[in-house]
Amino acid sequence: MNVHWLSRATLFLLAMFSIGWMADDPPEVAWIKSHAVKLQTAEAGHGFADMQPLKKVIGNARIVSLGEATHGTREFFQLKHRMLEFLATEMGFTIFSIEANMPEAYRLNDFVLSGSGDPAQLLRGMYFWTWDTQEVLEMILWMREMNKSGKARLEFTGFDMQTPDVALGIVRNFVAKNDPSSLDALGRASDQARTSRAVGGSGFGVATGTFPVAQAAGKRVRFSGYIKTEGVTKGFAGLWWRVDGNSGVLAFDNMQDRGATGTTDWKRYQLELPVAADARNINFGALHPGNGTAWFDSLTIELDDKPYEDQSVFDLDFESSTTKGFYTGGAGYDVRLDREVFHSGKQSLHMKFQQEAPAASATDAKVALASWKDAISRLEPGRASYREKKVADREVDWAIQNARVVLQCLQMRANEVSRDRSMAENIKWILDQSPKAKIVLWAHNGHVSTNSFRGYEPMGASLRQMFGEQMVVFGFAFHQGSFQAVESGKGLRDFTAPPAPAGSLDATLAASGIPILALDLRQLPKTGAVGQWWNEPRKTHNIGAMYSEASADNYLQAMRAQESYDALLFVEKTTAARKNPGR
Repeated sequence: MNVHWLSRATLFLLAMFSIGWMADDPPEVAWIKSHAVKLQTAEAGHGFADMQPLKKVIGNARIVSLGEATHGTREFFQLKHRMLEFLATEMGFTIFSIEANMPEAYRLNDFVLSGSGDPAQLLRGMYFWTWDTQEVLEMILWMREMNKSGKARLEFTGFDMQTPDVALGIVRNFVAKNDPSSLDALGRASDQARTSRAVGGSGFGVATGTFPVAQAAGKRVRFSGYIKTEGVTKGFAGLWWRVDGNSGVLAFDNMQDRGATGTTDWKRYQLELPVAADARNINFGALHPGNGTAWFDSLTIELDDKPYEDQSVFDLDFESSTTKGFYTGGAGYDVRLDREVFHSGKQSLHMKFQQEAPAASATDAKVALASWKDAISRLEPGRASYREKKVADREVDWAIQNARVVLQCLQMRANEVSRDRSMAENIKWILDQSPKAKIVLWAHNGHVSTNSFRGYEPMGASLRQMFGEQMVVFGFAFHQGSFQAVESGKGLRDFTAPPAPAGSLDATLAASGIPILALDLRQLPKTGAVGQWWNEPRKTHNIGAMYSEASADNYLQAMRAQESYDALLFVEKTTAARKNPGR
């Protein structure tokens, strides 16, 4: 009987100890527990019962910005997909926009709206490895299914402006069609824009040929050749082939994941790609984006297993006095014919890394900028004449906006206008085209932040000035786990971050015991123990495209989260994003 009594007493004491321990949570942890929106999963397709409290957080906002603490976290990407699903299905959002080059991203809109093009290849055509993932592709396929079902009309857009090539092509085609007298001036300005390079940029050795589309359309191409390397310890040497259509990149391979590296003797490499029947342009050749030296020889092309043997256009054996059919070059590379090293015949194509590509001076960038401004000065004033020619206003708007993207790129290179300011202006343009639409933005935490830092104004701060309380910003955080990033000199790989240090924002969020949560920071008290804790700068993970385990502490940034974000989305443990299966 005494044993029974002791057992009950012990249980009672244990229960009381447990209650007391819970009551002794630090005030900041107790506040998080009582105010967090507990999310059951990061994955889309699981309903919205747990997300209903987010309607109050978002309210009548026209813009919802979704950040990320790394550019390579699977759960962040999945959670953004789920947020888009919720916002589109439950709250009437119709436009999605991502931190990617504007015209390249808009090509994916053709797929999302009409099913035109290969989404995996179009995703690769946005250039950024950060978004070239299974998670982003799954979101794009979901957007297409929503449009196809008629349940919603979702658009896929982008707002970045770091690369001018596609925008230049759009402007050039518009001018050639509607104002041919301006074509020469535009061409000269375009050449300057292409060769103007950002300070600290890098080049690559390349040989580029343009293959006759009519002979390859609707067929499968096999492109092969022999490659020899010496001292290629960074990067690789490979063959490449790219097929473009009206909707953008239809097929692309540059052997990035299987090219020649190190010091190797002659070895045959090959790639195979389908060439769509509606292809409009094909470029191909050899590529060396690494150090050391690479040689290329004995190239062959087969179309549906039949050899391409027309020697009037290309010298695929590099036996001519010039690189017949190929444009060659590359800032920082010596690209030439080599009579001393060859696989067959008497010479090969040689690409040798010499030094980091020389950066353009500020003067060079400003000259290109002035030239481009002059070349596009006719576009806006020419609206009346375009209307007389029955050119649709939407087509004119798109040409002018692409001209503006080129201008923004050059302004960034000349240190005249920041990238973040231009991205904010592009988002405003997207919304101006659809005055009643609501938009979901996808970018890094540093871009969506509304807090200017040491005189630098991020995109979110500019948007806050433009749209005020019409925008709600979600910063993203995690406690521990894996992610993709690039390590200098070693390329893209997976990393694992250990648990964040005690007292950090990330560790404190984890102490709530809630694996996935949302937290409205606008509800924070201004005073008291909780207010005091949050008003102290707290460390949180801040990882972009680059990372180094040797300096992991440098990727923990001290900040007051409520000054940068309206709310937080937190994942306790993460895994690395997965490759686009269409690679």
